[in-house]
Order: sequence, then C-alpha cells, then structure tokens
Amino acid sequence: MEVWQGFWLIVGTVALLLAVGVRVSYALLAVGLIGAVWVLDPSDPMAIGREPWRSLKSYSLTAIPLFVLMAEILLRADVTKTAYRGFATILGPLPGGAAYANIGGSTLFAAISGSSVANAAAMGTVAGPAMTEMGYSRRLTFGSIAAGGGLGILMPPSTALIIYGSLSGVSISALFIGGMLPALLLACLFSLVIMIWGFVRPDDAPRGSRATAKELLSAVVGLFPLFLLMTLVLGGIYLGIFTPTEAGGIGALGAAALAAGRRKLGLRMLWESAAAATTLSSMILLIIAGAAVIGYVIGMLGVTFELAFLVADAEISITVLLALIALGYIILGLFIESVSLIVLTVPVLYPVLSAAGVDGVWLGIYIVVLIEIGLITPPVGLNLFVLKSISAGQTMNDIIIGAIPFLGALLGLVALLLAFPQIATWLPSMA
Repeated sequence: MEVWQGFWLIVGTVALLLAVGVRVSYALLAVGLIGAVWVLDPSDPMAIGREPWRSLKSYSLTAIPLFVLMAEILLRADVTKTAYRGFATILGPLPGGAAYANIGGSTLFAAISGSSVANAAAMGTVAGPAMTEMGYSRRLTFGSIAAGGGLGILMPPSTALIIYGSLSGVSISALFIGGMLPALLLACLFSLVIMIWGFVRPDDAPRGSRATAKELLSAVVGLFPLFLLMTLVLGGIYLGIFTPTEAGGIGALGAAALAAGRRKLGLRMLWESAAAATTLSSMILLIIAGAAVIGYVIGMLGVTFELAFLVADAEISITVLLALIALGYIILGLFIESVSLIVLTVPVLYPVLSAAGVDGVWLGIYIVVLIEIGLITPPVGLNLFVLKSISAGQTMNDIIIGAIPFLGALLGLVALLLAFPQIATWLPSMA
C-alpha cells in the first residue's frame, strides 16, 4: 500500500471511531491490530504483542501512578481549598484579586499534581462559587479557572512530559526542570490577561476586602506545607537527589503526611485515592499501548522517512516548520484529547525534528504548550467540560467565551519559545 494512503487511512479510521464514541485506547488498539495484519501483513506476528509490551515496560512510566496517587490524596485532603483561600486572602484587595488567586492556586497545585483536569475540577469547585458570590463575572471566573487548570500538564510533575519522555527517550528529569520557567511565565501571562480584563471591564473584577495581619499570617502558614512539598519533590529532582519515580513515591508519602496533619487521612480515603489513581493510570497506559501498535504500523509504512524527505525537499527554515507544526497541533487539539495527541504524533515527529537539530527538551515543552491550547478550546476541550459539570449555574457559552482571551497568553508563550528557546533549555543546562 502506498505510504500516505495507508497513513491517512489509519488516521481517518481512528478519527471515525472516536467520533462515534469508542474509547480512545480501544480505538487505537483496534486500528493498530487491523493495520498490522491487513495493511502490513507482518512476517513477525509477535510484533503485535511485543510493541505494547515494549512501550509499557519503561521504568519512567512508573512515575505516573505515583504522581497521580499524590494528586488524589491532596484532592481529598482539600489542599486546593487551602491554596485558593491563601492566595485569595493575600491578593484579595487587588482589582481581580480572586482571579489572580485562581492562577496562583492552580500553579501551586499543578506543581504537586501533574493533571490539568484534576486542577480545573478542584479549583472550579472551590473558586467558582466563591467568585460568583463576590460579584465576579462568570466568564472571567471560569475562563481563568479553565486556563489555570491547563498549567497541570506543563508545570512539573507533568504526566504529559512523562509520556513524552518515555516515547522520545529524552530525560524526564530534564523535561521537568525545563518546564518550570515556561510554566511560571505562562502564569504571569495569564495574570496579565486578568489585569487587562479588569482594566477594560472593571465591573467584572471587583476588589475584595483587605485582610487583617492575623488573616495574612494564617494564609501564609496554610500555604507553607504546600510550598514545602513542592520544593521537596521538584528540588530533589533538580538537585539529582532522586529520580522522577522516586520523587513520585516521596511526593505520595508527603501528601499522606500532609493529609494526616489535616486529619483527613483514613483507610477509606486511601482506598478511594488508590482506586482513582489506578483507574486513571490504567487509562493512560492503555492509550500508550494502543498508540505503540499504531506507531509500529506507521513506522513499517515508512511515514517517518517520507516526512523527513518532504522536510528536506521543501527547504524551509526550522522556525517556519515549527510554526506549521504548531498550526497542526492547534487544529488536531480541537478534536483529539491531550494524551492521545502526544502518543500519536511524537513517534512520528520527534525523529524528524531531532535529526534537524531541534533540542528534545525544548520540543517537549513546545508540544505540551500547544496541546494545552486544546484543553480550553471546543469541541473536546476537557477543562471546559469539567467546569460545565460543576453545578454553579454557568453555561458552556460563558466558559468558552471566558477562556478565549487566555488563548492569547498561550499563543504568546508559543511565540516566546520560538524566539527565545533558552526559556525551556536554560535551567536543564544548569542542572
């Protein structure tokens, strides 16, 4: 079968199955298996079983269930409530202070969770009702929560970066370190959007009451354990004291200790956290297994080599190529959720771009930022649906319109990464 005919047949079939509601992992496995038997007719049938096993036996993937477990424990310990209230107390007197608190709380929780959906759900439950009662517009309220939730897949420990590292072979520790500055910069850009919004529409972003010295001290004391856990996990990775997997285990233990200190730890809570972590981790690993089979088919078709030849023959600059790739990710992100998009595209793009001299750490951060755009754009923006499911009276229209201004911040970070790649590579080079 001609290379590109086979490739588009695979892509089209996966898209069709997803459109009719088939689960992502099942769609990938089904198309991969049929493709391996029918399209390629491989002489080595064991490859159909070998490829999923090869993709899942990576030691780096063991960090995923540990970080997910840490996030689940923290969610049940009401840590997001503490983070939001702490930042709201400190920033409340500013115009739009509660919206800034969304970004601050999301950034802090992202640094100890690694999940955008969990981030958006937790902050939406806590901040959504509080901000609407304070008189904030629903569009600013839920737009800022949706955008801030996206920090979960960029700020380490990010499950998206773990998956990218396992697929590309790039050091996950380097990816975690490289994601710190872009994530903090993105939080600043989100805050800039809120500031401009508050200036243009001041009624949407009222001031809160000024906190007393005692309330400020209580807020700082409440935030300190979270900063300590974040420093322990990320600082240990940065200093090379432990691997990302070890950091996940230490983080889960630290989360349990924090929950115990808040008198939230119990056998039932641990069981629910472990069950939720198992479910989410299994879903992610099944998607990776399905993508491995499709990756095998695409590799045997020679798509990667054909793409490399096309890039070489086109004689376009790397910057233009990366801009075109960005456009492709933005379009695909409208229809494909984040994990699936990573596992479907990285095995094809990484070898080509790596051979062209693109830094692997930078590329991972760049791709994750582009995928983050898909989290807050319809029709499959997961953060949008999570926030709609929270019963606070908001409409999907309010959430989508509220999230649109924050797309400017994400696109701004994409441009900054293209213009100044050191944003993602400087810290890893210093480690």
